[in-house]
Amino acid sequence: MLLVFGDGARAQGTSFDGPWSMTALTETFTIPQWGAACGPVPASGTIQAAGVARIRNAGGELVIETPLRTFRTDQCLDPMATLARDAHSTDGKTWRTRCATGSGDPRHAVVNAAYFLTADNAVALAETGRYEFTIQGAHCVADVTRQASLRRLPPATAPSASATPPAGAVATGAGPTLPDTRALDAVRNQAAAVGAPDCSAPGDPVRLEVRPSRKLLRLGDDFIFQAIVLDANGCRTATPIRWSIGAVRSKEGAVVPSIDAAGKLVVPLGDQNGGTFDVVATAAGRSARAAVEVASRADFEALLAQSGLNAKGERDEPAVAILATTSLSAPDVRAEDGARRRRTLFIAIVGALAFLLGLVAFFATLRARRGQSLAIAAKARHAQKMLDYERQKREREERHAAAMQAHRESVAHAHEASAATANASSGPLFCPSCRREFARGNDFCPFDANRLLLVAGHEALMAGPAGGICPTCRRGFNPGVRMCPHDGDELVPPAMIPLPPPTVRGKICPTCGDRFDGAAAFCGKDGTQLVLLN
Repeated sequence: MLLVFGDGARAQGTSFDGPWSMTALTETFTIPQWGAACGPVPASGTIQAAGVARIRNAGGELVIETPLRTFRTDQCLDPMATLARDAHSTDGKTWRTRCATGSGDPRHAVVNAAYFLTADNAVALAETGRYEFTIQGAHCVADVTRQASLRRLPPATAPSASATPPAGAVATGAGPTLPDTRALDAVRNQAAAVGAPDCSAPGDPVRLEVRPSRKLLRLGDDFIFQAIVLDANGCRTATPIRWSIGAVRSKEGAVVPSIDAAGKLVVPLGDQNGGTFDVVATAAGRSARAAVEVASRADFEALLAQSGLNAKGERDEPAVAILATTSLSAPDVRAEDGARRRRTLFIAIVGALAFLLGLVAFFATLRARRGQSLAIAAKARHAQKMLDYERQKREREERHAAAMQAHRESVAHAHEASAATANASSGPLFCPSCRREFARGNDFCPFDANRLLLVAGHEALMAGPAGGICPTCRRGFNPGVRMCPHDGDELVPPAMIPLPPPTVRGKICPTCGDRFDGAAAFCGKDGTQLVLLN
């Protein structure tokens, strides 16, 4: 809300019944987002001209009756059919109401209306709202502010609310019953005294309004458009209005609408699938256009659901055309002085806004430069990290390649050594103590239990002095060993130890169980001393 009201209003004990002077009810639209598919952009203007209204109290709520419509403090100003009240509160001097469309309605709208009792003889009303919907991929958002005020007319000349109209008085078909002509003239005079316009002698036409500004019709339907011409004070004038049809854009076939002098539009029923055109109202050389879309009866409901129109297929705000400007007379000079002051204030505001925008741009530039420097530094750090990563990757690959090469060389050397060992181990064996040679198959000498060696590779040992044999256990040892490690006896040359006499009975190894002839004394596989077979 952009309205601020003073304190001290006394609602308790205050009677509201009677005539009040009401200023024009205006609405101002702000369009944050609007696409071509959304239709004509909502236009700001006057919903209802200034005039005389009646207020009465109904169960703690105010009912404001005007010749065009009735307002209530527990309802919103917007008459949109799908709007429903979902919150209301009052403290006797302030009435607040919130209205919204249902969750399943594609035309989402939220409206907040408020009435303020600013004094015993003054009431202000204001409403804000947002309308939001999506049609054919276009998102449409419109914000609106509506406001007006009322002031009580002096009771001395106010007509009685229960006065009976004189004989012959004609009652209006809608709205509250108004006083007779003489009483109405008195009310108008009092309204003029408190600032309400006197419409007994309308001035030059300045504004043409056509309602509704947009209409959705079925083929075969007819509709009556309303048009009024207002003067500078919002009073209705008698300026003649001429109706016509603009260019028709049909989907298939040809739509042939017609309109008469009273604004009655007729769309004949045919085989067409619909179309669009404008209804043009012309007054004082200027025209206002109302957009009309005609649909088949099968397509009407679907188009209505996505059109953003009310349940009747209408947009309530009028299409407006400004007819003329006022002449430059003495009163206009005073208005020009006010315009000069407003222009000066506007320039000052624009200058202040430009200064603020300059400051914002300056700080935004500094922020952008700082962000750019940070981005450059971040890029440099990233580039350095990438270089380090590439270097480490190359080093890992080089180390891996070197390891693989060393592995391949090691495997090759192992194969060569294995081959050499295999070649070397294929020769005969000999005992380093008794110098007897043996074929492959034994690991120990069967005569002295010494471990056998390959002849290949031990030629020097075989050509040197022989080893010794223990005279007690008869085990043989390599050259250089002097004492038997088992018995402690001094070793003697093998020739000094006579061979045991051969026996007819064979011998057996108690460890591995192999059998040997009677000349052997030890097992050739594990060196264990043999025993005679039973």
